[in-house]
Amino acid sequence: MKKIISFFLLFLASKVNAQDTNYINIKPAPQIHKESARSSSKNAVYFELLGSTFGIGINYERRIINAPMLALNARIGVGSLILVNAFPAFGLNTLIGKEKHFLELGFNTIRTYGIDLFSIQGNITWIGNPILGYRFISPNGFLFRLSFTPLVNTFSDDLGSDFFPFGGISIGKMF
Repeated sequence: MKKIISFFLLFLASKVNAQDTNYINIKPAPQIHKESARSSSKNAVYFELLGSTFGIGINYERRIINAPMLALNARIGVGSLILVNAFPAFGLNTLIGKEKHFLELGFNTIRTYGIDLFSIQGNITWIGNPILGYRFISPNGFLFRLSFTPLVNTFSDDLGSDFFPFGGISIGKMF
């Protein structure tokens, strides 16, 4: 019986000693993980000059899908041409890249009120607005966009005369 108790006590002592040395000597390595603002933020608000909101506009984006090299965003914005009529823009865009620099591809539909940009008539028109651009997002969430956003009259029989090259610049914040 003494041998069993002695064996049991030695066994426990060795386990306690092994656990103590493992606990004291082995520390997890510090995690160095550089997370970009795009991967940590789901929302963006930015001001736009020209671009999809024509004159001066403001946009809100919400990330729908986030993958390591790809993000899909839903967007709504409002702007006006010479601050006369408000033009809402609804769309989707994708950001391709990682860290800070991204290729932006997307498509908006824009509803104009009061004027038709493609004729002299005063009515409501839906306009297609593809997006091809560059987006920079700093680690603190600062956002800069430079985009080519041509306007396409979606209800015209002759699309060749209803294509207007256009572009814009934006600054804002991701949060």
